[in-house]
Amino acid sequence: MGKIALRKVGSSYVTTIPSELVQELHLKEGQKFEVTKENGRLVLTPITPESEAVMKAHEKVLQKYRAAFQKLADA
Repeated sequence: MGKIALRKVGSSYVTTIPSELVQELHLKEGQKFEVTKENGRLVLTPITPESEAVMKAHEKVLQKYRAAFQKLADA
């Protein structure tokens, strides 16, 4: 892969993804990503409709059982 630059646009920062990589990974304009840092590296993970549904369900369970999870953590 080539090198890319980080640019400031308003109060945010943006970069580009090479078109070859976009095509190879079947990414689309407007694609959402989860951004994480692993061992000093920036990691972008595409969010699929399936993974988004799983995360919403996960959040719903966490909210519903937050007190029970806290009791388990304190035990």
